[in-house]
Amino acid sequence: MSNWMLLSDGREHYLSGIDALQNTFSLPSIAHHLSIINRFTGATKRPYSVAEHSLLCADISEQAGHPPHLQLACLMHDAHEAITGDMSSPAKWTVGDAWRAFEQPQARALRRHFGLLTAFTAHAPSIHQVDLIALATERRDLMPYRAGTHAPWPILDTPGNEVPTVSISLTAPKREQTHWTEWRDLFVQRFCRLDEITRNTLQQIKGPGSDVVSRKITGRSVFQ
Repeated sequence: MSNWMLLSDGREHYLSGIDALQNTFSLPSIAHHLSIINRFTGATKRPYSVAEHSLLCADISEQAGHPPHLQLACLMHDAHEAITGDMSSPAKWTVGDAWRAFEQPQARALRRHFGLLTAFTAHAPSIHQVDLIALATERRDLMPYRAGTHAPWPILDTPGNEVPTVSISLTAPKREQTHWTEWRDLFVQRFCRLDEITRNTLQQIKGPGSDVVSRKITGRSVFQ
C-alpha cells in the first residue's frame, strides 16, 4: 500500500519512511486544504473550516497583545491538518498513541519548514490557551451544546479554571456569507503579513547585512 497522498497542488506527500525527507510544503495548498476541512467533524450550525478557526486564533492572539511571531504560530498551529485531517479531540483520545505517532511528525516537519519550531517550543502554553479560548467561543456560537443538558467539558469547564470566550461573534452575517475561497485567501494574506513583520523585526535585531530572511524561515519558496 502506498504511503503517500496527493495534495491539492498535485504534489505527492509521503507520510512516512525515507521518502518523507523530500516533502515540501506549499502555503497556498495548505490554505486550500484547511479552508475545506470542517472542524468538529461537521457538528456545527454552518460550515466552519480549520482555516476560519486558525484565523480566529490569530485574532485572539492579536487581541491579547501577543507579538507578531506568536500570532503567526497561532495562525499555523493546526496547519498540519492539511495533511492529517482534523480529527475531533474525543476521537484523538480514543485512538491515543497511534494518532500522536502519526500527527506529531507531520506537525513538526511543517513547523520546521516555516521556521516556527522555536516559537512553538517557547510559547506552547500561550498557543494552547488561545486554542482553548477559540474552542470555547466556537462551542458558544456554533455547536448545539447546552449547559445543564450536556455534560461539562473538562478542558473548558473545570471549576476555578473555566476558559473564557471572546466578543467576536461567529454568527455574524459577514462571517456566514464568506466563501471558502475567501477564507483560503485570508489565511495566506495573514501569513504573509505576519511573516513580513516578523522578518523585519529579526532584521532590526540582527542588524544591517545579516542574513535572517531565509526561505526556510519565511516559507517564501512555497510561492515558486
